[in-house]
Amino acid sequence: MQHKIFQVDHLHFYFKISYIENTLHRLTFSDEKKDLMNRQLSLKINEGKSSKFAKDVQNQLNNYFKRKLKKFDIPLHVGGSSFTKNVLEEISKIPYGKTKSYKEVAEKINQPKAARAVGRASGANRIPIIIPCHRVVGSGGELVGYSGGGGLLFKSYLQLLEKK
Repeated sequence: MQHKIFQVDHLHFYFKISYIENTLHRLTFSDEKKDLMNRQLSLKINEGKSSKFAKDVQNQLNNYFKRKLKKFDIPLHVGGSSFTKNVLEEISKIPYGKTKSYKEVAEKINQPKAARAVGRASGANRIPIIIPCHRVVGSGGELVGYSGGGGLLFKSYLQLLEKK
């Protein structure tokens, strides 16, 4: 597994991608670079040139935060159970700037009573932003839970970014 840590233009957060060949396995982010550094991996993260794939992921994230990109085109490795994969696939279909409730996602995957399980699957999303779990809200439209760095404040920021 290869890793790259970077910042996108004009954003305080640091991003770390973990990938194998040309497939993204994980995206994590934090306002502290040291939070993303694993001591055993720190030398590997910082040595050598980054791959074309890593640069493409960074460019797409830059364009997303500049509001120039509404849909990512990055090959992903989505792990987890078949239920989790179905949930994350359905979440990926939520259009830019729109939201759906956990209940609506559960209904879309033909599991109408599984809203809480959808929430847990969304919380297990290892590729936030690109799989836009920030677009999933509570039944009343309220912000609840966010697996990415920055918690609900960052989830709110992402939703506002997309509505501008």
